[in-house]
Amino acid sequence: MLAASVTVPNPPQEGAERKDSTLPPRILPTPQNWRGVSQGLKDAKVLLHLHYYAKAEDSLLQLLEFAPMEGKAWHLLGRCHQEQERHAKAIECFERAACCYKTHQDSETPPASARLARLMWNQGEEDEARSMLDMLLMRQPEDASLLAMQQEWQGDMISIRQEAAE
Repeated sequence: MLAASVTVPNPPQEGAERKDSTLPPRILPTPQNWRGVSQGLKDAKVLLHLHYYAKAEDSLLQLLEFAPMEGKAWHLLGRCHQEQERHAKAIECFERAACCYKTHQDSETPPASARLARLMWNQGEEDEARSMLDMLLMRQPEDASLLAMQQEWQGDMISIRQEAAE
């Protein structure tokens, strides 16, 4: 499991009372635990290859918490279910993967969010984070939080360059 995590209560289901919630709280990874989409996919592929299906499934579900439109993750999750002969779940995952791929092809830009950009930056995926931030700023050029993030990152890059020059 993750080293640091946040416990988030499950939202009450319709028709269910708040007091008697039978669902355990969900544990979500925090940005410090974010390994990035590409690394998460690599890890899951290795786990699948080694037949550690439960661990692969957990890893993919955590990845999908932050990147729910990641078609590759849904596809791998489908393979995981298929290997365990859970065919109905596998089909559902493959359909979601196809939907994600179709969405990416139909739109001019892939899905982006400030939260995901920040997580990518904190994980060291600066180029991808900067690209995502640029996309967000094209959509919302006046957004103060996005502009502040851009300024912060430019300051970080200037500091890194100055340290390297010394």
